[in-house]
Amino acid sequence: MSELPVLIDEDNKIKIKPELMIKENLYPIMYEESLYLFFKDENELINCYEVTDKEIVHKAQQNPKRILEILEECSK
Repeated sequence: MSELPVLIDEDNKIKIKPELMIKENLYPIMYEESLYLFFKDENELINCYEVTDKEIVHKAQQNPKRILEILEECSK
């Protein structure tokens, strides 16, 4: 099993492994009723965004395996 670049660890904290992240790729994670998006840019800086749209967060909570699809649908 491959390691994930962004995950919730055994202490219930977000753990980020930048060395495993692919540049320009979104890494979504649900944490404490919030949706966060992590992103490694072309300068290798790690960015984090919180999704504040309650409808998107609710949809993501209902189907966490489809978060990227849900975000794409909502951006249209």
